[in-house]
Amino acid sequence: MKNYRLKLTALTPIHIGTGEVYEPTNFIIDDGWLYEFDEVLFFKHLPQQKKLEFTKLSALESDTGYELFEKIHAFVLENKEYAKDVSVNRVKVSKAIEQHYNKSIAKKVQVEGRGRNSNSVFNRFEIQKTQRLVNNVSTFLTGSSIKGAISTAFQEFIYKKNGKDEMDRLFDKDKLFKNLSISDSIAQKANSEIGYAVNQERFETEDDAQISTFIEVNSKDSEYLVNLSIKNFHNDDNQKVKEKITKEKIIEACNNHYKLIYNSKESAIKLKENQFLLSIGKHSGARAVTIDGLRKVLVKLAQISNKRDEGNDSEKRVERLHKKSYFENEMIKRLFSDFELLDDKEKRDFKNAKQFIDSPSDLEWLVEQRKSLTINAILIEETTVWKFSETKNANHANSFGWVLCEFIDEKSFDSTLKSFNEYGVNLIEKYSKRQKEIIEKIAFQKEERIKLALAREERLKQEAEEKAKKEAQEKDKLASMSPLEQKIEKLAKKEPNVPKITLFLKAIKNGNFDKEKCDALNILKKLMKENKKWKEKSTKKNPKKDKEYKNTLDVIDMIKTCI
Repeated sequence: MKNYRLKLTALTPIHIGTGEVYEPTNFIIDDGWLYEFDEVLFFKHLPQQKKLEFTKLSALESDTGYELFEKIHAFVLENKEYAKDVSVNRVKVSKAIEQHYNKSIAKKVQVEGRGRNSNSVFNRFEIQKTQRLVNNVSTFLTGSSIKGAISTAFQEFIYKKNGKDEMDRLFDKDKLFKNLSISDSIAQKANSEIGYAVNQERFETEDDAQISTFIEVNSKDSEYLVNLSIKNFHNDDNQKVKEKITKEKIIEACNNHYKLIYNSKESAIKLKENQFLLSIGKHSGARAVTIDGLRKVLVKLAQISNKRDEGNDSEKRVERLHKKSYFENEMIKRLFSDFELLDDKEKRDFKNAKQFIDSPSDLEWLVEQRKSLTINAILIEETTVWKFSETKNANHANSFGWVLCEFIDEKSFDSTLKSFNEYGVNLIEKYSKRQKEIIEKIAFQKEERIKLALAREERLKQEAEEKAKKEAQEKDKLASMSPLEQKIEKLAKKEPNVPKITLFLKAIKNGNFDKEKCDALNILKKLMKENKKWKEKSTKKNPKKDKEYKNTLDVIDMIKTCI
């Protein structure tokens, strides 16, 4: 077995999909970054009042579910600092993405359509994730992606040297590439970013993108280290395989296959003897992942449907579909795949496509007979290219997936590995420290809430004890009073905000104490004296305005009636 060390550098953005997406329910975009947060930690991090608001919001019911998602996301945006505090991942986003986000989601989420067909821009703002390490701190490259790219180039290398039969025997029967082992990247200095994946016509004069999606990529200039091992050359029957995989053949095969494609998409590149190119990941393009000479790329030239709103003139319908540029049609004619490589269905597609380009009106009878007609062509190249862009404009954007691979010696490998490991450890330490701080902060807040709850419970307990004690004292006090005194006390409790003397005097005047009036007046006189409200002489210039003097005279007059 021979072991080699490889250093990989991303020449353009790379996307190795996972099938997962960033969903608007668990991320926000702010200040040029996407913050992916943990919903549970977000809830735990909220102050108590905010928790109650969120719980109430989550309990709402919605016909479509969109309204609920939008209200929850609006709540998250209003409390974005709590979400950012508990983010488990942070990715750089382009200004155009952030503006798109703010316009379509952050400011106002608009619902389009009506009834059962309702849809939401909120539901469409999903971002394709690229592959990441389990701890989320970095992107990485999978060994299977690298090996698959080398395999394509090596198959073409064998095909062009020895023919298809030999290629099939080596790869299908002898399973030649079982002898090649490539690790996932064992260390990296890699970042990621989010922008647009835009689809552009290769042969049209128009430069505007036709399709665009949101996508996360391994950033250009990210670097990786991998191990490559070439094992003993035996097939499943333990027989020695005639063809050998060598370092030199890998370099030659990959550069023969990929360099021409790279130079047609990016600027020309000069390579050293120990370097080779690969194209890996999604949106690499059909040329990169297929064998030159055997390539069959299915391209839809046109599709027509017999619909009422299109009228009855089939020729006009075909003409409408035939609005491809002359340049593209001529180019497509030169790109038709070898007729002998096609199966029966592909041969029919070949004839229809050729006829469509040469004289589309000749297909009129097919259009009249069918509800729909699809015109496919089998080509040796793709007619569109995907590019990564900060905006929806494909101009000056990079194509996807290009990697510069370099065989390096042990000394260079060890030095680079040390540097990358230090970089990775630093990322992990920052990530771990931040997560620890978040968890500690949430734990501290929880302890504080528990302390406040216990203090409140203790205070309520003391207040209850004080109240019970006061009630017992009042009960004992009432028990020691005469019936008349108890009646007076109950009268005072009914209107606690009115002075007792005023209330008592008014009640006597209103006849509430007629049965025990004289005793009540004597008690009132005593109460007034105790509170220094008994005034038999007035010191004011106008005695009529002296309330205490007037009340005293009233009581004296009523007492006289008791004699």
